[in-house]
Amino acid sequence: MRMPLSAARSGNDHATFAHVGFLPGMSMDLYLDMCQSLHPELYRRLDLHRLPLDVIREVYDALDSVSIPFEGKEKGGRGDAYRSTQLAHPLMRATGISRLIQLAVGPETGLSPDLCILDALGGNGTLTRAARLLWPCESCPTILTGDVAAAMVSDALAQGLPAIRQAVQYRLLGDETVDAVIFAYGTHHIDPGDRPLVVAEAYQMLRPGGRLVLQDFEEGTPTARWYSEAVHRYTHTGHRHQHLSRSVAHQLLSGAGFERVEVQLVYDPCIYYAGNPDAARIGLLDYLVSLFALDKLVPPDGELDGRFWDGVEDLVRQYSTFRADDMPHECPVVTEFCVTRSGDRFRAELPRVALVAVGERL
Repeated sequence: MRMPLSAARSGNDHATFAHVGFLPGMSMDLYLDMCQSLHPELYRRLDLHRLPLDVIREVYDALDSVSIPFEGKEKGGRGDAYRSTQLAHPLMRATGISRLIQLAVGPETGLSPDLCILDALGGNGTLTRAARLLWPCESCPTILTGDVAAAMVSDALAQGLPAIRQAVQYRLLGDETVDAVIFAYGTHHIDPGDRPLVVAEAYQMLRPGGRLVLQDFEEGTPTARWYSEAVHRYTHTGHRHQHLSRSVAHQLLSGAGFERVEVQLVYDPCIYYAGNPDAARIGLLDYLVSLFALDKLVPPDGELDGRFWDGVEDLVRQYSTFRADDMPHECPVVTEFCVTRSGDRFRAELPRVALVAVGERL
């Protein structure tokens, strides 16, 4: 049985990784020192013995040389806009995030800090920030943020969140170290050829009884087309990725050994509140333009007037109008972009429907 890093290596042995570039301005040995001190719940789950040192160095050299859409502008990515927008609106996708975490925990298990969830495509910690606002500290699960983008992980660490830069197929977390793994809001970015291995590695990380939640937007649906058409057309990075189908999602989990596999639809809207209807409407539209860095929509003079926002709304409506029969029914839903009164405020709501596969390691 492999020995976890915290039991196998002392802090002095971190020098072994001094020549591995882990994050900008931080080698792996410095990251390990920091992680051991500030995030012991993450550190004790690491197992660097599962990969040879030369493989670890090669993996992180490759990550630094590959163009990743969610790195910053200096690397040709759109991660700066994504990070700042997520930070400004941590509960914009609270409905979907809450459902994903509840699916990860399971119906028979209560929420508790003793439950450890890996948010495997966690960016700069959106799920963690949302969870800490949705649940009190005495019941909020422990969430570890993982991502391949250095800028995302650096930002999560700067917020004081336990975060690790890793590709799941070359994971640093040990076997049977977490209670749940969530892949959400970026599963389509995983190369289709890598997906079976990624899901198999998630299986190995789970403790017996643990659950995998694999979220994407079903190929051909309005929400998936928003990415493959609108985001692809109006960002400088493009967005041509293959989304999942129900059969593929089921096969990925069952093929990796998961049992009790279920594939379902989950309502995952973006919701924005403001003091008047137009502020709510423009606030939500601005969130979408900023989050997805739809820079090609912005006119050359930068004038974001009423006609501009009307055009954005027309675009958004093409990808946010559903038939009632295509909507999940676990919570109240709307079938098109709308602004409604909510108490003394106004609520702008953009409906989205996610495809979610859940499986257990029994």
